[in-house]
Amino acid sequence: MMQRDVHMNAKALLETLQFRPGDFGKIAVISGQPQRAKMSVEQLENPVKNFTFLGYTFWTGTYNGKKITVGNGGFYAPDSAFVTELICEGGIDTLIRIGSCGALSKDIQIGDFVIGDKILRGDGATRYYVDDNYVAKVDKSLTDKLEKAFKNISGTHRGGIWTTDAIFRETKEIVNGYIDKGAVAVDMVTSPFVTVANLYKKKAAVVMAVSDSLITGEMGFTDYRYFEAEMKMIKGALDFASQM
Repeated sequence: MMQRDVHMNAKALLETLQFRPGDFGKIAVISGQPQRAKMSVEQLENPVKNFTFLGYTFWTGTYNGKKITVGNGGFYAPDSAFVTELICEGGIDTLIRIGSCGALSKDIQIGDFVIGDKILRGDGATRYYVDDNYVAKVDKSLTDKLEKAFKNISGTHRGGIWTTDAIFRETKEIVNGYIDKGAVAVDMVTSPFVTVANLYKKKAAVVMAVSDSLITGEMGFTDYRYFEAEMKMIKGALDFASQM
């Protein structure tokens, strides 16, 4: 029988990866997809690789003179949870997530931005961290400032984000229930990202580019509007982070 309280924790894993305190900046811009993270790295001056683990890589450099950490923080709830733990343990104080989402309102178009202000936990990973009735919260002041910054870029909406583990089980019975609870968009990451940040007492905010719509059925994964939004989102988030 296992005798230790826990097999592994984030601090021990970082030590194994030869991560040193101070390697990270105090603010991070976290992507899900590796290519988005790669585009973020390309915007940094003098980026240094902090570590690579299971395909998740983090870099720290400067942008407009500000020390900023960037990397791919997970595609789904389980990997987002453990990667967010790593970067929180590594000393990041402010976490900004740049992701993608499906729209849950007819007023939200492909290529628009959604700023999350309410987290609706439909994932399974966070149940290992908190009780079912736990309410994860983004930092309001940070979110207000992020919304203001992105409204100067393109169409921006603010509202609840529902996180699900089952992309092929977004049925109308389930989806409409979360819309009734205030969700304006759905993704597979935001819940664990914000929940773990809360547990580590870190500031977190979320901005996402809209890739598809569950209301109209439109698929924009290969739409130029979505690709343009991704590029604007990366620059917008880095500009925002450099002013913090």
